[in-house]
Amino acid sequence: MQERQVDIAIIGAGVVGLATALSLAPTGLQIALFDAQPKPSAGSQGAALNDWDRRVTALTPESIRFLKSLDAWPLIEESKRGGAYTDMFVWDSEGTGQVHFTATDLNIESLGTIVESSLTTQALISATEAAPNLSIHWGTRLESMDIEAESVRFTTSSGDTVIAEMTIGADGGRSKSRELAGMRTREWRYGQNAIVATVRVEPHHSHACWQAFLPTGPLALLPLANDDLCSIVWSLDDALSDHWIQADHDAFVAGLNRALSGRGPQVLEVSERQMFPLIQCHAVDYSRGRFVLVGDAAHSIHPLAGQGINLGLSDAQTLGNEIVWAHQRGADWCSPQVFSRYERQRKGDNLGMMATMQAFKWGFGSKNPAVTLMRNIGLNSVDALPMAKRWFVQQAVGAK
Repeated sequence: MQERQVDIAIIGAGVVGLATALSLAPTGLQIALFDAQPKPSAGSQGAALNDWDRRVTALTPESIRFLKSLDAWPLIEESKRGGAYTDMFVWDSEGTGQVHFTATDLNIESLGTIVESSLTTQALISATEAAPNLSIHWGTRLESMDIEAESVRFTTSSGDTVIAEMTIGADGGRSKSRELAGMRTREWRYGQNAIVATVRVEPHHSHACWQAFLPTGPLALLPLANDDLCSIVWSLDDALSDHWIQADHDAFVAGLNRALSGRGPQVLEVSERQMFPLIQCHAVDYSRGRFVLVGDAAHSIHPLAGQGINLGLSDAQTLGNEIVWAHQRGADWCSPQVFSRYERQRKGDNLGMMATMQAFKWGFGSKNPAVTLMRNIGLNSVDALPMAKRWFVQQAVGAK
């Protein structure tokens, strides 16, 4: 057991925690990350269905620019496992409403890139390990934490005591650090689970995403780097998700194709499936003393638009910019003013996206005939109005 001092401690070495550390690296401050899990393995680079990570993220062009600035994007590019998509087809399964978004609406090359979550994590780990002032402590669980006037003191499962001038909670939606800091949240469960898997399709996906709004919940088909493979995210009520996660292979494939109703490619084969609950949570405040939250620890949302990781990366970039700017000016880089500026910039965007996802969840989950009519009129109106389509695409890809 020992006592160690660091300038900044980050609880959680997932995508957002690692990105936050890298954004702070230019300060030269000593930054230590602590994660309860062992170091993740590099993962398979094979092409078989089960070689692909079932959890993927739809990285926006803005998030990709940020990852490039952290020197994390080259490893993803070199892997040739990122699937850029140029088109998105959205429709209401209970009507005629549909809309087609395309990268040409914004004169950009793609709307984003579908990347395996494990690959993004590995790229960030490699960049972090290359930074001389960053360190990662795997398999180290947070046990207790005290927020003091000039520091944050916490103990770990290794028996060590860590004293940090500031601590960042990046340990996910079930954040232990947020709980120990006594920070209140507003949380609600959707009563749904998401089933994720990799599927083989025919014909090829042509770098397009498909999003079906079904009475039982949304279904997304996302293109991977191999042109005959897609990732699926199927949100279903508890009873239905239990049924489909246990269904045999052929029954599940048939159910997917019925849900897609002939739009987009046909699913031929599916990998092993995974399921996780859908919960929305938002911290009332993002900071307390010298402790601050980022990513899912501050806000977690429905995966409907694939924006969770992009919001988290925006948190990392904004907090990093504020601290680096204060440090370069010789100001107190962990003052309440720094955290307040970060919270003001991020809270509105995060709450806005959460409200939008809640509205979509309600609007497309309603069986009221009047609501069904209005949402179909809305989709068709957006499809017919170039300015409206452009605005929606800008929101989705983080364009200004």
